[in-house]
Amino acid sequence: MSVSVIAPEEAVLRIAVDYIEMPDLIVTARQAARLWNLPADICEGALAALVARGFLAQTRAGAFLRRSDGSMVLPKAS
Repeated sequence: MSVSVIAPEEAVLRIAVDYIEMPDLIVTARQAARLWNLPADICEGALAALVARGFLAQTRAGAFLRRSDGSMVLPKAS
């Protein structure tokens, strides 16, 4: 399976939209890369950006889940 070539901000938007649609989603970085068909470095960067923006939280075990309020301003699509 080949992975998608995607700009980092597009990856952030793709992941955020899916977390909005599935607010109980909990995935590790490896699972996320497979789910969104992204290169590991792009996916990890997008997840880190969403944590930094306060949209996602990371558990001690390394899984990512949506914060309870889930507030975040999404980037505009190009």
